[in-house]
Amino acid sequence: MVNGTRSAQQVLKAVRKQARRLGHTVEQLPKRGKGSHTIWVILDTDGKELGRIGLTGHSGQQSQVVTRSNEHALEDLFGEGWLDK
Repeated sequence: MVNGTRSAQQVLKAVRKQARRLGHTVEQLPKRGKGSHTIWVILDTDGKELGRIGLTGHSGQQSQVVTRSNEHALEDLFGEGWLDK
């Protein structure tokens, strides 16, 4: 489980790093999410969606609940504790 909170930019950077390590890509879905929120998907080499997360569009730290939710959403793909690596 992730320790503390992360900003949306920190989470996205970690997602991209883990995806690259596995040979996957990360893309933002156009016009998805509410308000300033954005949806990001992880795709394999064939373009098949492997996972997705929602990130806030504002600066600053996300709440601990949102940070943990993002970590949990991709845990099956990246492994336990991937956000702290």
